[in-house]
Amino acid sequence: MTRSVSSTSCFLGAILAALSNGCAKPSDAVPVEGHVSYKGEAIANGALMFFPERGRATLTNTDASGDYSLDLPPGQYTVIVNVGVKLPPGWKESDPIPPQKTVLPPDYTTRARSSLRAKVDKGLQEPIDFGLK
Repeated sequence: MTRSVSSTSCFLGAILAALSNGCAKPSDAVPVEGHVSYKGEAIANGALMFFPERGRATLTNTDASGDYSLDLPPGQYTVIVNVGVKLPPGWKESDPIPPQKTVLPPDYTTRARSSLRAKVDKGLQEPIDFGLK
């Protein structure tokens, strides 16, 4: 009985190690930060998606000041920005969703039309800001 418990423990330990490594940032990841604004106003609580030339997109959110940060592997990225709806205090799921305060043009919100680009190099020191017009 001890042998099967030991084997099971090793197997579970290996699975946990593999899963925890899957969530770790890549070893060559570069810290990226910046600010997002539209017509001079910060985009609070927005979402940015960074699409690499190959592979999966990486999502990050802006804070109440329009600032964001994430870790990305070096490379060229196409970026899209989406603005969420601020729900009023006491809002319930059965309540209607309020209209968006800010509606961005498709040139910023769709990958196929986005003109937003980010170049991430090792040793990146400067923020990557997006001033949308």
